Amino acid sequence: MIDPKIEDAINGQINQELTAAYSYLAIAAHFEKTNLSGFANWMHQQRLEELDHAMKLFNYLIDRGGEIKLQAVENPHKDFGGPLDVFKLALGMEQNNTKSINELYRLATDLNDYATQSHLKWFIDEQVEEEKSMEDVIAMLELAGDDRSALLVLNQQMGSRQGDPAAVTGE
Repeated sequence: MIDPKIEDAINGQINQELTAAYSYLAIAAHFEKTNLSGFANWMHQQRLEELDHAMKLFNYLIDRGGEIKLQAVENPHKDFGGPLDVFKLALGMEQNNTKSINELYRLATDLNDYATQSHLKWFIDEQVEEEKSMEDVIAMLELAGDDRSALLVLNQQMGSRQGDPAAVTGE
């Protein structure tokens, strides 16, 4: 049986992943509204990744005999600027997520919950990738500056991002 403190923390992380997915959906809608469908696609793929992360935690908690306690999802940010501002906002969300996962890992370590520590190592590695991905896009947007042609090229590149067809199952 899983420790109640770990159960609560994993439920909190599930909520955080679902909140991130909801936020990425709002960002995708913003990009659709501003005719940047490539950036919208990129954010839709990001949304699917966050849902997959939530499901990985959901399935793990079930496997450990824990109880799923879904919580209300926060309203997403709704005042977006240009793509650079949006990706800086998204990077901040990912950094907060990294902090939360690290705190969950620390709790599992303190409680000698080796199974949870093992499970969370994937998330720790994933967060390195998530932050790097955001930082790479931010760097490209900064290089593009006010050049609309460069922005359109980036928009086209963002449109080519494809996710894992098996995502959102948590497998």
